[in-house]
Amino acid sequence: LLNAGALPNQDPINCLQIALRMGNYELMNLLLRHGANVNYFCRVNTTHFPSALQYALKDEVMLRMLMNYGYDVHRCFDCPQGNSSHSQYVTDGWTSTVIKDTMFCEVITLSWLKHLSGKVVRVMLDYVDHVNICWKLEAVLKEQELWPDINLILTNPRSLKHLCRLKIRECMGRLRLRCPVFMTFLPLPNCLKDYILYKEYDLYGQENFTGTY
Repeated sequence: LLNAGALPNQDPINCLQIALRMGNYELMNLLLRHGANVNYFCRVNTTHFPSALQYALKDEVMLRMLMNYGYDVHRCFDCPQGNSSHSQYVTDGWTSTVIKDTMFCEVITLSWLKHLSGKVVRVMLDYVDHVNICWKLEAVLKEQELWPDINLILTNPRSLKHLCRLKIRECMGRLRLRCPVFMTFLPLPNCLKDYILYKEYDLYGQENFTGTY
């Protein structure tokens, strides 16, 4: 169906979301290569960051697959509270009682998810330039084993090579990045193409399926 032109973003229930919930790497990869929108927003339990992330928090293979295909990581660090104290409303999970536009910091600091915060944020930092983390997220990250590594990245300039990769990816756009034909005709050395596509972090392509936290 996809080869015949079926559109993966037209169904009321997002096809990529179903693949994510199933944990089916092959189906995820197939949909993403055919243009599935990695930055879709679910109409139920709305979050400030694209909805796909909530299904990949416990699995690095899935998480990096989303990031490699252009997931909007910056939305996760976009917290209006900044260094101010966050409101202490009660969150019982993603239910109808939770306020709309829930921030990433509110989700990842929940009692049953905060042990994942260090690993998830460390992966995210491979896909952004300089970002600021809010007070609430920082407080939880300081309790994690990976905090020294995360703090080192946050408090130092990123490498020029990494910044160039991000700029090239931004100029190319998500659809061109996932198109094998376009990449074939791009007048760049293969090693540079691999770098632009984050091949060193492509756990699925490397058949490294030990990414579950």
